[in-house]
Amino acid sequence: MTAQSLPSRVKPRLSGFKALLTHQYFRRVVQLAFATFIVYVTAVHVAGGESASNLTASPEAFCPFGGLETFYRYITSGGTYVPHTHLSNLVVAAAVLVTALLLRSAFCGWICPLGFIQDLIHSFSAWLQKRFVPLRKTLRTLTQRGRPVWAFLDKYLRFVKYAVLIWAVTGAAIYGVMVFKDYDPWSALINFAEWTFTPGLVVLGLTLVGSLFVERPWCRYACPLGAASGLLGKLSPVYLKREADACTSCKICTNACPMGLNVHSATTITSVDCISCLECVGECPREGALEVKVGLPFMAK
Repeated sequence: MTAQSLPSRVKPRLSGFKALLTHQYFRRVVQLAFATFIVYVTAVHVAGGESASNLTASPEAFCPFGGLETFYRYITSGGTYVPHTHLSNLVVAAAVLVTALLLRSAFCGWICPLGFIQDLIHSFSAWLQKRFVPLRKTLRTLTQRGRPVWAFLDKYLRFVKYAVLIWAVTGAAIYGVMVFKDYDPWSALINFAEWTFTPGLVVLGLTLVGSLFVERPWCRYACPLGAASGLLGKLSPVYLKREADACTSCKICTNACPMGLNVHSATTITSVDCISCLECVGECPREGALEVKVGLPFMAK
């Protein structure tokens, strides 16, 4: 008996902690909380001027990628940091990497404020598409999954973030400065409040505009922190398992994935691009078709 001929097994209403994790409203609340915190820190820092250090830390102090950039210099120089970084960056970076070991790229899907902003813009784009048919047709023509040209570009553009990771980390190690800082869209967003313009502002603009057409373009193609988190996340014991017997290959999970992964055709979802947002699990209408598992993915049957 094939999956298509199985009797309907509609997913029952979930309850408890599992329902909380797979309910996207909860994820949005978590994302909003962290974004609000960063906005508060930035506002206090800018408003405080020269005395801001007495009020709150710089928002850059909470950047985990700064910890990766300064790590080599910190180790080799006996405690010296790359400019614009200090101990807090190392601590936050360590927390993100530990999270990756335990829960894959959950930081990207649940905490990262820039990821949250991209989610909001794409949601706004979806809202517009529902109300303006010409816009919906145009965007679907440009971004429909499965089109040969787009699929080819998407596949290879995803490797760019690893090149950015290597350039940023090795550049900081060799030159002792944050070579990535001027091109970092997150840094540009923070510094915009201080009326500081860098090439990162252009990258930020492209990211925000791109979010109208593609979900999380920065995360998919260029984020060095996401690259590091995804690679380390391959060692995580937590993964998603698709049960072929319960799945009808309806592609609802694939369409729900903000990173454009083909969830409906995978046995285990362990991609380095998975941000552990659980949107696919929450949207799946079939009981037992897609679930979070703990163990060794390669041993899953």
